[in-house]
Amino acid sequence: MNIRMLSAAVNVALVATAGLVVTAFCFHQYSDRRSWRYMPDMDRSFAFASQSANPWLPNGQTAMAPPAQTIARGQMPVHTEPTVKDYANTGRELQSPFGADHPPDMQRAQWVFTTYCQVCHGESAAGNALVPQHGFPQPPSLLFGKAVNMRDGHIFHIITNGWRKMPAYGPQIDVEDRWLAIAWVRKLQGRVQ
Repeated sequence: MNIRMLSAAVNVALVATAGLVVTAFCFHQYSDRRSWRYMPDMDRSFAFASQSANPWLPNGQTAMAPPAQTIARGQMPVHTEPTVKDYANTGRELQSPFGADHPPDMQRAQWVFTTYCQVCHGESAAGNALVPQHGFPQPPSLLFGKAVNMRDGHIFHIITNGWRKMPAYGPQIDVEDRWLAIAWVRKLQGRVQ
């Protein structure tokens, strides 16, 4: 009886193994490539490459500008035109995101100022750096006068869009880094400890 049970178990194992081999052979499973396609739309995407032509969109463009008057999620509204009106609106509407509960990272703020601003405004923000010494118009000092009384939003607008002889740094400097540069200027002015 034990031999019969052992023989039956071996036969069942052989039949199961043979069934698995036949099943794998019938469905052509290969380890080096995919053979089953449940949803072919996921295999061959209908998405267009960014710079390719697209017959479904206006002008055949795949990459399109965002709609007017829209703001990307997580971004602050920034008036983009370098006009006096937008300068005034930005100064009135925007405030620094840093405060007592969320202080700025002053080490990063110094790095941002050193990298982008120091070349014209100087290490102490007095406006006496190397660039003005080589023919570029001297920027105003950020330590007294009008710069001390400016709102943070005004300075943010100037960094973003440029003003008079100062070029726009909006494309080069992230939004948070612009606020950090302002925080460093305020520290140099003695307004932030």
